[in-house]
Amino acid sequence: MIHVLIRRRIDEAKWLLAACSIAMIWFCWLRVWLVSRLDTGRFKEILDLLPSDWQRYTPVDFAWLITYEGRISLAYDELVVVGCVSLWAIARGSDCVSGELGRGTLEMLLAQPLSRRAVMLSQTGVTVAGVAILSFCAWFGTWCGIHTMSAKQMIQPGFDLPIPLPFLGSRISIPFAEPETVYVPMVDLVDASLFIPASVNLCMFGLMLAGFSTLMSSWDRYRWRTIGIVVGIYMLQIVFKLFGMSADELVWLKYLSAFTAYEPESLVQIAHQLPEFTWSFTLRNTDGSWRGYGPMSFHAILASIGVISYLLALRIFSRRDLPAPL
Repeated sequence: MIHVLIRRRIDEAKWLLAACSIAMIWFCWLRVWLVSRLDTGRFKEILDLLPSDWQRYTPVDFAWLITYEGRISLAYDELVVVGCVSLWAIARGSDCVSGELGRGTLEMLLAQPLSRRAVMLSQTGVTVAGVAILSFCAWFGTWCGIHTMSAKQMIQPGFDLPIPLPFLGSRISIPFAEPETVYVPMVDLVDASLFIPASVNLCMFGLMLAGFSTLMSSWDRYRWRTIGIVVGIYMLQIVFKLFGMSADELVWLKYLSAFTAYEPESLVQIAHQLPEFTWSFTLRNTDGSWRGYGPMSFHAILASIGVISYLLALRIFSRRDLPAPL
């Protein structure tokens, strides 16, 4: 019976999952294409025009953001990527209990030889699997872009010296010559494995959001109200994070937002510059002193919220009295 229930969950969610997966792959591939079209020097000129105060709105330095890795990592913070995962997590999480109650199908399910735990776990399994698939699609789109694109680079003409000279090196550029345009395969410039931590962070973000949506659904009766509550808290968390980043006196607001633990660009930078700490809970200086939180700390915070929310949802749903169908 549980297999039939799981197949039903998959049939309900397959088209939403397919649409979000295609959007994730396409957008992340397109992001690499856009990065490959803009020369690094030109992008640096754009960043130099930004006010220095804008640095507080990004967890990484502008100097690293100029690199190909930095620009590609921004895809994991774009509206399309975060929005697809959020849409899936909220849609499937809110449907777990209040959605079934609103449609009047929960009573029919529980009339079968199925426990409440089986009903919730079947929905949870499909939802979490969907989050993992979408996170993989984001990384796969990045991988496809890196392996199919060539980066446009502007090279200043010059000539090589037979013997390196002090302060000049082994090559002298011709300052008044027109720069030459060359195309270098992106796979020679960027390692796609650097973006795996960002994909994992995205997966944990989706797990947190799906768990919280399920928790709100477990005690509610109307799906529209569940979605309204989740979206309202979602927006409030974004506001807390933005205000916490905007001023030093409001930095404490960042710690009230679970979204503070979602920092894919920062995790890619760590994997790029400090590969030995890619899967660590803390960052250490060369003398062993504490430097900051590691990528695994961000993953653990988001995953803990999601798992605790699912456990509370299961407890509430197992003990609540179900209202009579209207």
